Amino acid sequence: AATPQAAELALLTRSRAYLGLRNRDAQPRKRRYRGYAWSLGTTAIATMVCGLMFERLELANLVMVYLVGVVVVATRFGRGPSAVASLLSVAAFDFFFVRPRFSFAVTDIEYAVMFAVMLLVGLVISTLAANLRSQAKVASYRERRASVLYALTRELAAARREDEVARIAVTKIAEEFEGPSVLLLPDADGKIRYPTGHSIHGSFHAADLAVAQWVYDHGQIAGQGTDTLPGTEGVYFPVKGPDATIAVLALIPVNLRRVFLPEQQRLMDTFITQVLQAIERVRLAREAQAANVKAHTEGLRNSLLSAISHDFRTPLAAIVGASSSVADPLTRLSDEARVELGRTIYEEAQRMSRLANSLLDLARLEAGSVALHRQWSSVEEIVGSVVTRLQSRMSAHPVAIVVPATLPLVNVDPAMIEQVLENLLENAAKYTPSGTSVELGAEARRDEIAVWVADRGPGLPPGTEERLFDKFYQAQAERAQSGVGLGLTICRAIVDAHGGTITASTRADGGAVFRFTLPAAEEPPRVEAECEPTAITT
Repeated sequence: AATPQAAELALLTRSRAYLGLRNRDAQPRKRRYRGYAWSLGTTAIATMVCGLMFERLELANLVMVYLVGVVVVATRFGRGPSAVASLLSVAAFDFFFVRPRFSFAVTDIEYAVMFAVMLLVGLVISTLAANLRSQAKVASYRERRASVLYALTRELAAARREDEVARIAVTKIAEEFEGPSVLLLPDADGKIRYPTGHSIHGSFHAADLAVAQWVYDHGQIAGQGTDTLPGTEGVYFPVKGPDATIAVLALIPVNLRRVFLPEQQRLMDTFITQVLQAIERVRLAREAQAANVKAHTEGLRNSLLSAISHDFRTPLAAIVGASSSVADPLTRLSDEARVELGRTIYEEAQRMSRLANSLLDLARLEAGSVALHRQWSSVEEIVGSVVTRLQSRMSAHPVAIVVPATLPLVNVDPAMIEQVLENLLENAAKYTPSGTSVELGAEARRDEIAVWVADRGPGLPPGTEERLFDKFYQAQAERAQSGVGLGLTICRAIVDAHGGTITASTRADGGAVFRFTLPAAEEPPRVEAECEPTAITT
């Protein structure tokens, strides 16, 4: 029948000698001859069974035994051996069981009709069984092809780089087409280059780059079995995208029919399409990542410029104004005014220095170039050092310190932890009304030391608890004494470097509280006697 299934079956049958499909339709010639031997043996067995039942059953029932043998041969060995089994069955039935027995003579026309029907039924059964067997083989081939394509698609979907795509393509093509191959990609100048990575099994090591370049430039297949450069070893396929060729696949087939047979050529086209889509996906992902990085970098640059332009402009204006007055010989200044202007210049220069140091500290922390100089330290000593150093800047905000003396020592970089506390205290003083108190406390938990700084200010706007730690983010509008928005970011970087966490929240009775934790470690034995818990207010 001229159906698509029959055409595919005929194509599969004609190519069974070189398809290499590792299933039962790729039989050697010796096994095909064995089918005819089975036809003879099956007929002999059916004859012996019929001989045992000859005296008990009608002849029509014996015919069924022979038909069973025909079905067995048809399902195992195909149409040819089953047709032979049908002819042998008719002959054996006539010779051994139809009167006159042991003769091929037919005295009754009824037996002639029986022989014809038996032969016709046997041939029909053998044809149907053979077709069923062939369709099962085609279905098996289709299932295997679908599983190969599924495995290829699944592995390519997990690839993140072009060299991974090339490796997967070479491996799968070597398994399916049983020939070495290589995926050749162009460089930035459009020149086809050989892969620079490690060689893998199934790779084509001697591809002709000149032929590959021609295929890349013209977008046409070349090499063995084609009209272009047929003397070249291997076949070169263009991997063409929507706009241009993006790569070249070179393959040395075991047999050219393995590539140019229509069914195999469609399979190769599917392989190439999957490789093309994987390469385009990898490139689009890389471009998207680069675009995101560029946008993020641009956003950081704009935020940095905006923050610096504001926070550096204010102290610079004060420095320029004060220094111009001091440097102007026509300006008459009293000693007190001159000292005040000098103090203004010094304080604003210090402020600019702190801003610059914050930027440098954050850059070093994020780059991982800051080494922690850990040592066993007392939380009381760290807190006392910070409060003493900030006494003038915290003069408008009483600081209540609650640090139990029984706290264990912590293995930290004391200078960096002091910087965290300093930033948190300055942040509290900057955004709370003058005269409100600030609380600084610490406590020991099961496996960590918790430290907090709490104020009595307006609290945190809802939804900003995490954003406060972003670079250049400020919860309130810019003000004259605002910072560059890096203090809390630096605090998180330092705490993270110590293996702790830092959070911000609004207190139930008003104000904001910042807590950070430090992992508790096995501390060395104390030498000095422990003091009683203290509560100090400054």
